[in-house]
Amino acid sequence: MDPENDNAETQLEIREISVLRKPNVLSAFSIRNFRILWIGRVTSNMSRQMREFLRAWIVWESTKSPLRLGIVSASLALPMLFMPFVGGFLADKLDRRLVLKFTETALIFLWGIVAALVYFQQIQWWHFIVSGLVSGVIQSIGRPGHQAILGNIVSQSYMPSAIALDTAADTWPRAAGPAIGGILMGIIGVRLTFLLHVFGQIFTAITIFLLRWDTSEERLKRIRNDFRGSFFDGFSHVWNERILFGLIGLGICYAMVGSSVHFLMPVFADAILNVGATGLGFLMTSSTIGASLGSLAVISLVNFPRRGYLLFAVACINAAFLFGFSRSETFSLSICIIIGMGMVNVLFRAFRVTLMQVLTPNHLKGRVISFQTAIQGMSWIGVLFMGSIAEILSTQTGISFGPLKLGGNISSGAADTVLIGAILYGVTTILFFWLVPSLRRFK
Repeated sequence: MDPENDNAETQLEIREISVLRKPNVLSAFSIRNFRILWIGRVTSNMSRQMREFLRAWIVWESTKSPLRLGIVSASLALPMLFMPFVGGFLADKLDRRLVLKFTETALIFLWGIVAALVYFQQIQWWHFIVSGLVSGVIQSIGRPGHQAILGNIVSQSYMPSAIALDTAADTWPRAAGPAIGGILMGIIGVRLTFLLHVFGQIFTAITIFLLRWDTSEERLKRIRNDFRGSFFDGFSHVWNERILFGLIGLGICYAMVGSSVHFLMPVFADAILNVGATGLGFLMTSSTIGASLGSLAVISLVNFPRRGYLLFAVACINAAFLFGFSRSETFSLSICIIIGMGMVNVLFRAFRVTLMQVLTPNHLKGRVISFQTAIQGMSWIGVLFMGSIAEILSTQTGISFGPLKLGGNISSGAADTVLIGAILYGVTTILFFWLVPSLRRFK
Protein backbone atom coordinates (compact mmCIF):
# COMPACT_ATOMS: atom_id res chain seq x y z
CA MET A 1 0.00 0.00 0.00
CA ASP A 2 1.24 3.45 -0.86
CA PRO A 3 0.42 5.93 1.97
CA GLU A 4 0.83 8.85 -0.38
CA ASN A 5 -1.72 7.40 -2.80
CA ASP A 6 -4.07 6.57 0.06
CA ASN A 7 -3.83 10.13 1.30
CA ALA A 8 -4.51 11.48 -2.20
CA GLU A 9 -7.56 9.25 -2.53
CA THR A 10 -8.82 10.36 0.88
CA GLN A 11 -8.43 14.02 -0.04
CA LEU A 12 -10.30 13.38 -3.29
CA GLU A 13 -13.17 11.78 -1.36
CA ILE A 14 -13.28 14.74 1.01
CA ARG A 15 -13.45 17.16 -1.92
CA GLU A 16 -16.23 15.11 -3.55
CA ILE A 17 -18.23 15.01 -0.30
CA SER A 18 -17.70 18.75 0.09
CA VAL A 19 -19.10 19.32 -3.40
CA LEU A 20 -22.17 17.25 -2.59
CA ARG A 21 -22.73 19.06 0.70
CA LYS A 22 -22.09 22.56 -0.57
CA PRO A 23 -22.90 22.51 -4.28
CA ASN A 24 -22.50 25.57 -6.43
CA VAL A 25 -26.06 26.31 -7.50
CA LEU A 26 -24.95 27.29 -11.02
CA SER A 27 -22.43 24.48 -11.59
CA ALA A 28 -24.82 22.39 -13.71
CA PHE A 29 -24.85 25.18 -16.29
CA SER A 30 -21.32 24.12 -17.24
CA ILE A 31 -22.88 21.05 -18.93
CA ARG A 32 -24.04 21.78 -22.49
CA ASN A 33 -26.96 19.36 -22.47
CA PHE A 34 -28.26 20.72 -19.19
CA ARG A 35 -28.13 24.32 -20.40
CA ILE A 36 -30.17 23.37 -23.44
CA LEU A 37 -32.64 21.31 -21.42
CA TRP A 38 -33.06 24.07 -18.82
CA ILE A 39 -33.86 26.71 -21.44
CA GLY A 40 -36.39 24.36 -22.99
CA ARG A 41 -37.97 23.72 -19.60
CA VAL A 42 -38.36 27.46 -19.01
CA THR A 43 -40.06 28.09 -22.37
CA SER A 44 -42.20 24.97 -22.02
CA ASN A 45 -43.51 25.89 -18.57
CA MET A 46 -43.96 29.52 -19.55
CA SER A 47 -45.95 28.64 -22.67
CA ARG A 48 -48.09 26.07 -20.88
CA GLN A 49 -49.08 28.37 -18.04
CA MET A 50 -49.77 31.24 -20.43
CA ARG A 51 -51.96 28.93 -22.50
CA GLU A 52 -53.98 27.75 -19.50
CA PHE A 53 -54.55 31.33 -18.40
CA LEU A 54 -55.70 32.43 -21.88
CA ARG A 55 -57.93 29.39 -22.26
CA ALA A 56 -59.65 30.10 -18.94
CA TRP A 57 -60.28 33.72 -19.90
CA ILE A 58 -61.68 32.83 -23.33
CA VAL A 59 -64.06 30.25 -21.83
CA TRP A 60 -65.23 32.63 -19.13
CA GLU A 61 -65.79 35.49 -21.59
CA SER A 62 -67.83 33.29 -23.94
CA THR A 63 -69.90 31.33 -21.38
CA LYS A 64 -69.95 33.22 -18.05
CA SER A 65 -70.33 29.77 -16.48
CA PRO A 66 -68.15 28.61 -13.55
CA LEU A 67 -69.20 25.01 -14.24
CA ARG A 68 -68.06 25.11 -17.88
CA LEU A 69 -64.86 26.80 -16.79
CA GLY A 70 -64.33 23.94 -14.36
CA ILE A 71 -65.08 21.30 -17.02
CA VAL A 72 -62.50 22.82 -19.37
CA SER A 73 -59.90 22.98 -16.62
CA ALA A 74 -60.64 19.36 -15.72
CA SER A 75 -60.18 18.18 -19.31
CA LEU A 76 -56.44 18.81 -19.11
CA ALA A 77 -56.09 17.19 -15.70
CA LEU A 78 -58.15 14.06 -16.37
CA PRO A 79 -55.51 12.13 -18.39
CA MET A 80 -52.92 13.00 -15.73
CA LEU A 81 -54.76 10.71 -13.33
CA PHE A 82 -53.15 7.62 -14.85
CA MET A 83 -51.03 8.49 -17.89
CA PRO A 84 -47.94 9.75 -15.97
CA PHE A 85 -47.21 6.18 -14.89
CA VAL A 86 -47.30 5.10 -18.52
CA GLY A 87 -45.00 7.99 -19.38
CA GLY A 88 -42.58 6.98 -16.64
CA PHE A 89 -42.58 3.41 -17.92
CA LEU A 90 -41.83 4.59 -21.47
CA ALA A 91 -39.06 6.86 -20.17
CA ASP A 92 -37.33 3.75 -18.77
CA LYS A 93 -37.95 1.49 -21.78
CA LEU A 94 -37.22 3.89 -24.65
CA ASP A 95 -34.67 6.53 -25.53
CA ARG A 96 -35.93 9.45 -23.45
CA ARG A 97 -35.08 11.93 -26.19
CA LEU A 98 -37.28 9.98 -28.60
CA VAL A 99 -40.22 10.18 -26.20
CA LEU A 100 -39.74 13.92 -25.69
CA LYS A 101 -39.28 14.60 -29.42
CA PHE A 102 -42.63 12.96 -30.08
CA THR A 103 -44.52 14.73 -27.27
CA GLU A 104 -43.13 18.22 -27.92
CA THR A 105 -43.75 17.97 -31.67
CA ALA A 106 -47.30 16.71 -31.09
CA LEU A 107 -48.00 19.69 -28.83
CA ILE A 108 -46.89 22.08 -31.58
CA PHE A 109 -49.42 20.66 -34.02
CA LEU A 110 -52.20 20.48 -31.43
CA TRP A 111 -51.93 24.04 -30.14
CA GLY A 112 -51.14 25.42 -33.57
CA ILE A 113 -54.58 24.22 -34.68
CA VAL A 114 -56.26 25.69 -31.61
CA ALA A 115 -54.39 29.00 -32.06
CA ALA A 116 -55.68 29.19 -35.64
CA LEU A 117 -59.26 28.67 -34.40
CA VAL A 118 -58.77 31.42 -31.81
CA TYR A 119 -57.18 33.83 -34.29
CA PHE A 120 -59.96 33.40 -36.88
CA GLN A 121 -62.62 33.54 -34.13
CA GLN A 122 -63.94 30.06 -34.81
CA ILE A 123 -63.20 28.69 -31.37
CA GLN A 124 -65.97 27.19 -29.24
CA TRP A 125 -65.69 26.45 -25.54
CA TRP A 126 -65.97 22.68 -26.11
CA HIS A 127 -62.94 22.83 -28.44
CA PHE A 128 -60.88 23.40 -25.31
CA ILE A 129 -62.28 20.20 -23.78
CA VAL A 130 -61.11 18.12 -26.75
CA SER A 131 -57.72 19.85 -27.00
CA GLY A 132 -57.31 19.68 -23.23
CA LEU A 133 -57.84 15.92 -23.17
CA VAL A 134 -55.35 15.38 -26.01
CA SER A 135 -52.83 17.76 -24.44
CA GLY A 136 -53.23 16.06 -21.07
CA VAL A 137 -52.34 12.70 -22.58
CA ILE A 138 -49.29 14.10 -24.40
CA GLN A 139 -47.99 16.07 -21.40
CA SER A 140 -48.53 13.15 -19.03
CA ILE A 141 -46.31 10.99 -21.22
CA GLY A 142 -43.63 13.66 -21.55
CA ARG A 143 -43.30 15.09 -18.04
CA PRO A 144 -41.80 12.00 -16.33
CA GLY A 145 -39.25 11.90 -19.14
CA HIS A 146 -38.36 15.53 -18.50
CA GLN A 147 -37.56 14.66 -14.88
CA ALA A 148 -35.82 11.35 -15.58
CA ILE A 149 -33.65 12.78 -18.35
CA LEU A 150 -31.49 14.56 -15.78
CA GLY A 151 -29.92 11.19 -15.01
CA ASN A 152 -28.70 10.97 -18.62
CA ILE A 153 -27.01 14.34 -18.83
CA VAL A 154 -25.85 15.19 -15.28
CA SER A 155 -23.36 13.27 -13.13
CA GLN A 156 -24.04 12.62 -9.45
CA SER A 157 -21.71 15.42 -8.29
CA TYR A 158 -23.69 17.98 -10.33
CA MET A 159 -27.12 16.61 -9.39
CA PRO A 160 -27.81 18.98 -6.43
CA SER A 161 -27.20 21.97 -8.70
CA ALA A 162 -29.30 20.45 -11.48
CA ILE A 163 -32.25 19.76 -9.18
CA ALA A 164 -32.15 23.29 -7.74
CA LEU A 165 -32.03 24.91 -11.18
CA ASP A 166 -34.70 22.58 -12.54
CA THR A 167 -36.96 23.57 -9.65
CA ALA A 168 -36.45 27.23 -10.56
CA ALA A 169 -37.25 26.46 -14.20
CA ASP A 170 -40.51 24.89 -13.06
CA THR A 171 -41.50 27.38 -10.34
CA TRP A 172 -40.88 30.85 -11.76
CA PRO A 173 -42.37 30.26 -15.24
CA ARG A 174 -45.36 28.61 -13.57
CA ALA A 175 -46.17 31.95 -11.96
CA ALA A 176 -44.78 34.27 -14.65
CA GLY A 177 -46.61 32.65 -17.58
CA PRO A 178 -50.14 33.75 -16.61
CA ALA A 179 -48.87 37.18 -15.58
CA ILE A 180 -47.17 37.76 -18.93
CA GLY A 181 -50.24 36.39 -20.69
CA GLY A 182 -52.50 38.85 -18.88
CA ILE A 183 -50.25 41.81 -19.65
CA LEU A 184 -49.88 40.86 -23.33
CA MET A 185 -53.60 40.24 -23.60
CA GLY A 186 -54.24 43.81 -22.53
CA ILE A 187 -51.72 45.14 -25.09
CA ILE A 188 -52.09 43.00 -28.24
CA GLY A 189 -55.32 41.14 -27.53
CA VAL A 190 -56.26 37.53 -26.86
CA ARG A 191 -55.86 36.23 -30.43
CA LEU A 192 -52.28 37.39 -30.98
CA THR A 193 -51.24 36.39 -27.46
CA PHE A 194 -52.58 32.87 -27.94
CA LEU A 195 -50.77 32.65 -31.28
CA LEU A 196 -47.55 33.91 -29.68
CA HIS A 197 -47.47 31.16 -27.06
CA VAL A 198 -47.18 28.53 -29.82
CA PHE A 199 -43.73 29.89 -30.72
CA GLY A 200 -42.60 29.11 -27.18
CA GLN A 201 -43.67 25.52 -27.75
CA ILE A 202 -41.70 25.41 -31.00
CA PHE A 203 -38.58 26.67 -29.24
CA THR A 204 -38.95 23.97 -26.58
CA ALA A 205 -39.11 21.24 -29.23
CA ILE A 206 -35.93 22.60 -30.86
CA THR A 207 -34.03 22.29 -27.56
CA ILE A 208 -34.97 18.60 -27.29
CA PHE A 209 -33.66 17.91 -30.79
CA LEU A 210 -30.35 19.56 -29.83
CA LEU A 211 -29.64 17.16 -26.95
CA ARG A 212 -26.83 14.63 -27.56
CA TRP A 213 -25.63 11.56 -25.63
CA ASP A 214 -24.86 7.85 -25.98
CA THR A 215 -28.06 5.74 -25.91
CA SER A 216 -26.38 2.46 -24.94
CA GLU A 217 -27.58 2.83 -21.35
CA GLU A 218 -31.21 2.99 -22.49
CA ARG A 219 -30.75 -0.21 -24.51
CA LEU A 220 -29.30 -1.98 -21.46
CA LYS A 221 -32.25 -0.86 -19.34
CA ARG A 222 -34.72 -2.23 -21.87
CA ILE A 223 -32.99 -5.61 -21.62
CA ARG A 224 -32.64 -5.63 -17.81
CA ASN A 225 -36.08 -4.40 -16.75
CA ASP A 226 -39.27 -6.38 -17.03
CA PHE A 227 -42.71 -4.80 -17.12
CA ARG A 228 -43.69 -5.62 -13.55
CA GLY A 229 -40.49 -4.34 -12.04
CA SER A 230 -40.62 -1.06 -13.98
CA PHE A 231 -44.30 -0.34 -13.47
CA PHE A 232 -45.32 -1.54 -10.02
CA ASP A 233 -42.28 -1.17 -7.77
CA GLY A 234 -42.96 2.54 -7.30
CA PHE A 235 -46.50 1.83 -6.10
CA SER A 236 -45.19 -0.72 -3.58
CA HIS A 237 -42.58 1.69 -2.25
CA VAL A 238 -45.13 4.50 -1.75
CA TRP A 239 -47.56 2.12 -0.03
CA ASN A 240 -44.91 0.82 2.38
CA GLU A 241 -43.30 4.20 3.16
CA ARG A 242 -45.76 5.98 5.50
CA ILE A 243 -44.13 9.41 5.27
CA LEU A 244 -44.02 9.24 1.49
CA PHE A 245 -47.63 8.12 1.44
CA GLY A 246 -48.52 11.11 3.60
CA LEU A 247 -46.67 13.57 1.35
CA ILE A 248 -48.59 12.37 -1.70
CA GLY A 249 -51.84 12.48 0.28
CA LEU A 250 -51.24 16.12 1.19
CA GLY A 251 -50.69 16.94 -2.48
CA ILE A 252 -53.96 15.24 -3.41
CA CYS A 253 -55.75 17.14 -0.64
CA TYR A 254 -54.64 20.50 -2.00
CA ALA A 255 -55.30 19.56 -5.63
CA MET A 256 -58.87 18.50 -4.91
CA VAL A 257 -60.16 21.20 -2.55
CA GLY A 258 -57.47 23.82 -2.01
CA SER A 259 -56.80 24.98 -5.55
CA SER A 260 -60.29 26.20 -6.51
CA VAL A 261 -59.14 29.82 -6.40
CA HIS A 262 -56.97 29.29 -9.49
CA PHE A 263 -59.67 28.28 -11.97
CA LEU A 264 -62.06 30.85 -10.48
CA MET A 265 -59.54 33.71 -10.74
CA PRO A 266 -61.15 35.16 -13.93
CA VAL A 267 -64.47 35.35 -12.04
CA PHE A 268 -62.84 37.24 -9.17
CA ALA A 269 -61.16 39.70 -11.55
CA ASP A 270 -64.31 40.33 -13.57
CA ALA A 271 -67.26 40.00 -11.19
CA ILE A 272 -65.85 40.68 -7.70
CA LEU A 273 -62.89 43.05 -8.01
CA ASN A 274 -64.10 44.63 -11.28
CA VAL A 275 -60.61 44.98 -12.73
CA GLY A 276 -61.01 43.04 -16.02
CA ALA A 277 -58.28 41.34 -18.00
CA THR A 278 -55.59 43.87 -17.08
CA GLY A 279 -56.33 43.47 -13.38
CA LEU A 280 -56.23 39.72 -13.79
CA GLY A 281 -52.75 40.12 -15.24
CA PHE A 282 -51.71 42.10 -12.15
CA LEU A 283 -53.12 39.38 -9.90
CA MET A 284 -51.01 36.83 -11.76
CA THR A 285 -47.98 39.12 -11.55
CA SER A 286 -48.50 39.20 -7.79
CA SER A 287 -48.41 35.42 -7.84
CA THR A 288 -45.06 35.68 -9.64
CA ILE A 289 -43.69 37.90 -6.88
CA GLY A 290 -44.94 35.48 -4.25
CA ALA A 291 -43.41 32.52 -6.08
CA SER A 292 -40.04 34.30 -6.24
CA LEU A 293 -40.15 35.01 -2.51
CA GLY A 294 -41.14 31.40 -1.92
CA SER A 295 -38.11 30.18 -3.88
CA LEU A 296 -35.83 32.31 -1.71
CA ALA A 297 -37.53 30.97 1.40
CA VAL A 298 -36.96 27.39 0.25
CA ILE A 299 -33.21 28.06 0.02
CA SER A 300 -33.08 29.74 3.45
CA LEU A 301 -35.03 26.89 5.11
CA VAL A 302 -33.17 24.01 3.48
CA ASN A 303 -31.56 22.99 6.81
CA PHE A 304 -34.63 23.55 8.99
CA PRO A 305 -34.50 20.80 11.66
CA ARG A 306 -38.21 19.88 11.83
CA ARG A 307 -39.42 19.70 8.26
CA GLY A 308 -42.64 17.87 9.11
CA TYR A 309 -43.88 20.65 11.38
CA LEU A 310 -42.72 23.23 8.86
CA LEU A 311 -44.77 21.56 6.12
CA PHE A 312 -47.78 21.50 8.46
CA ALA A 313 -47.40 25.21 9.22
CA VAL A 314 -47.14 26.07 5.51
CA ALA A 315 -50.31 24.11 4.73
CA CYS A 316 -52.25 25.87 7.51
CA ILE A 317 -51.04 29.30 6.39
CA ASN A 318 -52.11 28.45 2.85
CA ALA A 319 -55.63 27.64 4.09
CA ALA A 320 -55.71 30.96 5.97
CA PHE A 321 -54.74 32.89 2.82
CA LEU A 322 -57.48 31.13 0.84
CA PHE A 323 -59.98 32.13 3.51
CA GLY A 324 -58.81 35.75 3.40
CA PHE A 325 -58.93 35.93 -0.39
CA SER A 326 -62.50 34.62 -0.44
CA ARG A 327 -63.59 37.51 1.80
CA SER A 328 -61.61 40.29 0.11
CA GLU A 329 -63.40 42.79 -2.11
CA THR A 330 -60.47 45.21 -2.31
CA PHE A 331 -58.03 44.91 -5.20
CA SER A 332 -54.96 45.99 -3.20
CA LEU A 333 -55.73 43.56 -0.36
CA SER A 334 -56.30 40.75 -2.85
CA ILE A 335 -52.92 41.53 -4.42
CA CYS A 336 -51.20 41.15 -1.03
CA ILE A 337 -53.01 37.88 -0.33
CA ILE A 338 -52.12 36.51 -3.77
CA ILE A 339 -48.45 37.29 -3.05
CA GLY A 340 -48.74 35.31 0.17
CA MET A 341 -50.48 32.42 -1.57
CA GLY A 342 -47.85 32.34 -4.30
CA MET A 343 -45.15 32.15 -1.68
CA VAL A 344 -46.67 29.36 0.43
CA ASN A 345 -47.71 27.36 -2.65
CA VAL A 346 -44.06 27.22 -3.77
CA LEU A 347 -42.97 26.29 -0.26
CA PHE A 348 -45.62 23.59 0.00
CA ARG A 349 -44.74 22.02 -3.32
CA ALA A 350 -40.96 22.36 -2.93
CA PHE A 351 -40.90 20.82 0.55
CA ARG A 352 -43.05 17.90 -0.56
CA VAL A 353 -41.02 17.17 -3.70
CA THR A 354 -37.71 17.54 -1.85
CA LEU A 355 -38.79 15.10 0.84
CA MET A 356 -40.02 12.68 -1.84
CA GLN A 357 -36.58 12.82 -3.46
CA VAL A 358 -34.83 12.21 -0.15
CA LEU A 359 -37.01 9.25 0.82
CA THR A 360 -36.88 7.49 -2.55
CA PRO A 361 -33.98 5.31 -3.74
CA ASN A 362 -32.47 6.38 -7.04
CA HIS A 363 -33.76 3.42 -9.07
CA LEU A 364 -37.37 4.24 -8.08
CA LYS A 365 -37.32 8.03 -8.36
CA GLY A 366 -38.85 8.12 -11.83
CA ARG A 367 -41.80 5.96 -10.73
CA VAL A 368 -42.35 7.84 -7.48
CA ILE A 369 -42.00 11.33 -8.96
CA SER A 370 -44.67 10.30 -11.47
CA PHE A 371 -47.11 10.60 -8.57
CA GLN A 372 -46.43 14.34 -8.51
CA THR A 373 -47.73 14.64 -12.09
CA ALA A 374 -50.62 12.30 -11.32
CA ILE A 375 -51.69 14.60 -8.46
CA GLN A 376 -52.46 17.24 -11.07
CA GLY A 377 -54.71 14.71 -12.76
CA MET A 378 -56.65 14.18 -9.56
CA SER A 379 -57.40 17.90 -9.46
CA TRP A 380 -60.13 17.43 -12.09
CA ILE A 381 -62.31 15.82 -9.42
CA GLY A 382 -61.95 18.86 -7.21
CA VAL A 383 -62.37 21.26 -10.12
CA LEU A 384 -65.67 19.65 -11.14
CA PHE A 385 -66.81 19.48 -7.53
CA MET A 386 -65.92 23.09 -6.73
CA GLY A 387 -67.16 24.26 -10.14
CA SER A 388 -70.52 22.62 -9.48
CA ILE A 389 -70.71 24.31 -6.08
CA ALA A 390 -69.91 27.68 -7.67
CA GLU A 391 -72.60 27.12 -10.30
CA ILE A 392 -75.21 26.27 -7.66
CA LEU A 393 -74.25 29.15 -5.41
CA SER A 394 -74.35 31.56 -8.37
CA THR A 395 -78.11 31.12 -8.76
CA GLN A 396 -80.53 33.67 -7.32
CA THR A 397 -81.57 31.38 -4.46
CA GLY A 398 -78.12 30.16 -3.44
CA ILE A 399 -78.01 27.85 -0.42
CA SER A 400 -79.24 28.70 3.09
CA PHE A 401 -78.20 27.12 6.39
CA GLY A 402 -80.57 28.74 8.86
CA PRO A 403 -79.55 32.41 9.13
CA LEU A 404 -76.44 31.74 7.03
CA LYS A 405 -76.84 32.15 3.26
CA LEU A 406 -74.19 31.26 0.72
CA GLY A 407 -74.17 32.58 -2.82
CA GLY A 408 -77.06 34.34 -4.53
CA ASN A 409 -75.18 35.70 -7.56
CA ILE A 410 -72.03 35.04 -9.57
CA SER A 411 -69.69 37.10 -7.37
CA SER A 412 -70.81 35.75 -4.01
CA GLY A 413 -71.08 32.24 -5.46
CA ALA A 414 -67.40 32.25 -6.51
CA ALA A 415 -66.25 33.84 -3.24
CA ASP A 416 -68.18 31.38 -1.08
CA THR A 417 -66.86 28.47 -3.13
CA VAL A 418 -63.27 29.48 -2.31
CA LEU A 419 -64.34 29.87 1.32
CA ILE A 420 -65.68 26.30 1.36
CA GLY A 421 -62.48 25.09 -0.31
CA ALA A 422 -60.33 26.84 2.32
CA ILE A 423 -62.27 25.24 5.18
CA LEU A 424 -62.18 21.76 3.64
CA TYR A 425 -58.47 22.08 2.89
CA GLY A 426 -57.61 23.27 6.39
CA VAL A 427 -59.66 20.56 8.11
CA THR A 428 -58.38 17.69 5.94
CA THR A 429 -54.78 18.87 6.35
CA ILE A 430 -55.08 18.82 10.15
CA LEU A 431 -56.66 15.37 10.01
CA PHE A 432 -53.89 14.07 7.75
CA PHE A 433 -51.09 15.20 10.07
CA TRP A 434 -53.00 13.80 13.05
CA LEU A 435 -53.60 10.39 11.43
CA VAL A 436 -50.00 10.10 10.14
CA PRO A 437 -47.91 11.21 13.15
CA SER A 438 -44.63 10.17 11.51
CA LEU A 439 -45.26 12.85 8.89
CA ARG A 440 -45.27 15.76 11.34
CA ARG A 441 -42.32 14.32 13.28
CA PHE A 442 -40.17 13.95 10.19
CA LYS A 443 -36.85 15.84 10.44
